[in-house]
Amino acid sequence: MIIKNQLKCTLLFVITTVGILGCNSTPAQSNDSALDIEEEYSDEKYSDKNANWLASSWGITQRVDGGYKLDQSVDAGSAHWVAGAEEIVKNLPSSGHVITSFTHPAHAFLFTLRDNDNVDVAAIHPDMVPRLENEQIIFDVINVYRKAGKKVILYLNAAGPSMITDSDPENEREIKAAWEKYYNTQWGGDEGAAWRYLVEGYAKRFDGLVDGYWLDNVRKLPGSLSDFVDTLRSVDPTLAVGINEKKAYFTDANDSSGYLYVDSDGLDDQDGTDYKIIKHVPTNKYEDFTAGHITPLGRGAPPNSWGYEEYTIPDMQESPWDSYNGNKKVLKHGWFPIRSTWSSSRSNLVFGIEQAYRFTRKITDAGAGLTWSTTQDKGYMSADEMDIMIEIENRMIQTPKANYETYQRPVGAYLLGETP
Repeated sequence: MIIKNQLKCTLLFVITTVGILGCNSTPAQSNDSALDIEEEYSDEKYSDKNANWLASSWGITQRVDGGYKLDQSVDAGSAHWVAGAEEIVKNLPSSGHVITSFTHPAHAFLFTLRDNDNVDVAAIHPDMVPRLENEQIIFDVINVYRKAGKKVILYLNAAGPSMITDSDPENEREIKAAWEKYYNTQWGGDEGAAWRYLVEGYAKRFDGLVDGYWLDNVRKLPGSLSDFVDTLRSVDPTLAVGINEKKAYFTDANDSSGYLYVDSDGLDDQDGTDYKIIKHVPTNKYEDFTAGHITPLGRGAPPNSWGYEEYTIPDMQESPWDSYNGNKKVLKHGWFPIRSTWSSSRSNLVFGIEQAYRFTRKITDAGAGLTWSTTQDKGYMSADEMDIMIEIENRMIQTPKANYETYQRPVGAYLLGETP
């Protein structure tokens, strides 16, 4: 059972006219100005290398359900996340960090905690939060990792309830309507300020228990990114933050106006879509480590693309730290799905032991960071993935470490414009 740290009354730094929020303050109104925020933001407020601990670390992912979906998992007897975390700690002691959940995967409106220090979220809509007894699950999961000395990063979908669409289930559409009513009546229509206040209330409860945040869906964030990051760091300025806002890709050295494209992944390539090759470099001045999102899977890129072996990883090896326009240092970090999808244990396993170990060694040996997007089966890491992770573990702890197989481009793989 986790004993919560006494919550400190902190001042929320706000560059625009939101005002100052104390622990017992009431919602204040604002009119965000992206231009003013960009001009006034200063990196000097925070440590230059909050992500130092992530350098040379390899980690895994254990997603925990949120909101009404968490209650459903518990009722179905499939909520064994604490036992799953204990199994991970037992089997993978050399992994340095884990990504787990502030919000449900891809759902910015379902939270792993019920009680919020700022807002009665259940009063907005009860499906946004689990039953009170079930919020302890995420605390217990975090505690397992912290006792084992692992760093904890929370996945937080930053888009807010407004991401819900007409094609989503009826109860989720009701959540969106309830959220709109809440911020229109309580915040004078300032959704960004309302969303930051809600997120801050949960961040306070996680204070002292987590080491960083992975912010997803930032393009749809209500309000400004600067204010949102400031909100998290007003609770803890040492947090390491990764931001999935936009992506960088390798360009063609022979054509400065164009990108490199993979034309074929090999003789057995089942998807003829040409795709760009992701480049893990800073894309904004607020992050401490790169989100590491790969080329979107829907664009025909497999998670283990040979393009990553020839371009993405060598770039991480050459310069594990980078900066955005000369601002603070940012650690290059990659988050790789081990299956054909990000979080479904029923999709095809695409990595084998040798390639997964080679990815892990090359990235961590260079001083960059890597997280495997492992999936869960009733709260446990999927068994076939655990077999791979255990073999990585066994090789990583050897002295000297076991050699990895030399990379060779798959037969029949080539870039667009290359001669097959």
